[in-house]
Amino acid sequence: MYKARFQKWGIEKKIKAEEAVEIFRQQTARAAAGKPTVAYIRGRRIDPDRLQRYRYRAAPLISKKIIHAEKGGDEESSSARMSQVVCRTPSPSPSPDTTDSNLSISPRLEEPTELRVPHECMQILQNFINGAFDSGLWQMQREGERAEMNGAFTWQHYVASSQGLIRHGRVKEGFSLLGLCFDQYKLQLQRPDSMFWLATYKCAMVLASQNNKLGDAFIDYASKLTALILPPGHPFNQLWSRVVLTGLSGIKDHAGAIFESYLDMWGRHVNSRETNTTNDVQGAFVFIQLHCTGLLSFNLLETVIQAMIAGKAISREAAEFLLQETKFRLALSYLTGRRLKKAETTTREIMTWLGSQPANDYTDLRCKAAWLMFEIKERKGTQAEALRAGHELLKLSQDIYGPAHIQTLEAMSAVESYCRKIGATGGAEQMGQDFESRWRIFRERADSCQNFPQQIDQPWYYRSIELGEKVGYVEETVDLFERCLKLSDDSP
Repeated sequence: MYKARFQKWGIEKKIKAEEAVEIFRQQTARAAAGKPTVAYIRGRRIDPDRLQRYRYRAAPLISKKIIHAEKGGDEESSSARMSQVVCRTPSPSPSPDTTDSNLSISPRLEEPTELRVPHECMQILQNFINGAFDSGLWQMQREGERAEMNGAFTWQHYVASSQGLIRHGRVKEGFSLLGLCFDQYKLQLQRPDSMFWLATYKCAMVLASQNNKLGDAFIDYASKLTALILPPGHPFNQLWSRVVLTGLSGIKDHAGAIFESYLDMWGRHVNSRETNTTNDVQGAFVFIQLHCTGLLSFNLLETVIQAMIAGKAISREAAEFLLQETKFRLALSYLTGRRLKKAETTTREIMTWLGSQPANDYTDLRCKAAWLMFEIKERKGTQAEALRAGHELLKLSQDIYGPAHIQTLEAMSAVESYCRKIGATGGAEQMGQDFESRWRIFRERADSCQNFPQQIDQPWYYRSIELGEKVGYVEETVDLFERCLKLSDDSP
């Protein structure tokens, strides 16, 4: 009865597909003209968050219609239905000088900045992604070619490594590396790859998690550099002009919505193209990492991973590898929570799997598992076992990466720090001297090429938790991969 009355009165609780498509079409056109938008259906204002939730949950056919509409395509819609959709600029408040006693209109309030900014950022990013793929600025590489997303991963990796050096007592070298990262940001800004903005946003959060002043300094530096290098109308300048309004608190509060919106749109484009396996696995790993941090919903992660495995975008071998990488994150989460027994059990599971693989495969994961075992033994307080694990880590790092690679240098700083902690001063002094001589080689190479000495091809090189991953989220991701692999085994 109530549904019939609602229909008669023009009141409907759900957003209809054609109405959503029309709203996104109008929003995109208005954003291109620099106009903010509020949307109404049958006179009722539509909450931006509700609209974004609709988009995430939309069926594939509706999603395609939305993308088509945002690109300017025409959709056949009921004129009666479309007459109920109104998108316009938020009304300004009446002038304070108004004195007409007959005018008694309540001033219209603008959306609070903390609600308006993330919504506008999502619109800008969506338009930017569409344009970058459609114009050929971003091209996901074909099988056998180098992956497209290396720049952002390299830069993000070195930012995280600088924080690792600082934590291990190598403060001067850590800040020297961070300075190099700031210098290289200009290069990334001029030639951004498809993960650049996410790496930028995440960097601000990582630095702020160590020290709010570092996060603020990076935001100030990045926004001013962007204004100097890029034209005022460039999407990155539009983004920074909004992000600085909310500062660090806004970045943290709305990171999940912005990451999810960005990756949702990125995934739609990637899924419509033939790409190489490395690109697909890299993309999947970014989804995993952000979900484990609580910045991406499980529904979106599950949809992406199931589609990738079922559609063979990632092979069974790649899915097995991603399962082990997720177990690595689980062991790290256990370690962070001082659940040492669980951390060691999970690490040994990873090592057992690695033992069944060819010796030269998955070298990064082998090194990270050695890192884990060293840190577990260190926290258990078993000095002899911890020192043995530390020396095994150093040997493995040198064999895999070389003596002056940033991975090896960070491992040296960790073992040196531990030796000083337990009073093994002789070993610590020798290791400190070795570190400093290798660090000079690293800096000479960086200065010579005016860039990072080593390029990081994969997002999973770095072995620490950067943004406080939640054990429950990581456990459900492990469960997701195990279920998907079992379904893959059971399918004909």
